[in-house]
Amino acid sequence: MVGDAAKAAVLDATAMVVTRVGFHDTTIDHVVRESGVSRATLYRWFGNREGLLLALLQHLAGPYLERSGQIAVGLGPIEDRLEQVIAGGIESICNTPWIHKVAKDGLLHDDFSIFLTAHKSITGAVVGRMLEGAMASGAWTPPDDLDRLTEWLLHQMLVLGGEDYDDPLEIRRRVAIYVMPVLNLPGAARGGGDIAARLESIERKIDGLAS
Repeated sequence: MVGDAAKAAVLDATAMVVTRVGFHDTTIDHVVRESGVSRATLYRWFGNREGLLLALLQHLAGPYLERSGQIAVGLGPIEDRLEQVIAGGIESICNTPWIHKVAKDGLLHDDFSIFLTAHKSITGAVVGRMLEGAMASGAWTPPDDLDRLTEWLLHQMLVLGGEDYDDPLEIRRRVAIYVMPVLNLPGAARGGGDIAARLESIERKIDGLAS
């Protein structure tokens, strides 16, 4: 559709603006000048600046959503699949220069709210379904309510996404060490069945990372 193509072009223009002036300083006027689309049209399509930036984050997440959706319904333990989905989200942050810079520099409260809303609709859509499935099986009880857990995950993904990695496998190692033990999914207990066994497993991972 022509409308969809026009909106995609505006979002591409918005990405150029954000790359040039930064996420926090991007305004509707910047995008009007960059895209050639009127303010009235931008407000009709996206509502306001926050809606435009939210749409940009969702627009950029298309390839990640496709990959993570395939992983979510794939074979293997849920812990392993969820680890892949979270690591994939962090890798996407690292591979988009301006998002990587945002993660490295930190976010003001209003900007974080935009990222949190995007996270819930992107990563949360996949992760939420997986965690709800684990809860429904009766084999897992979340360490916190799912909304707070989702927000915590975004914090961790932004922190880890603000790092520089020479090897993408390092992202997976960081997720395994710093994120997965907190979730305490059913698969985490297979190695020994109790807290001591899980901690021993974490220590082995840390030792491997250090070496």
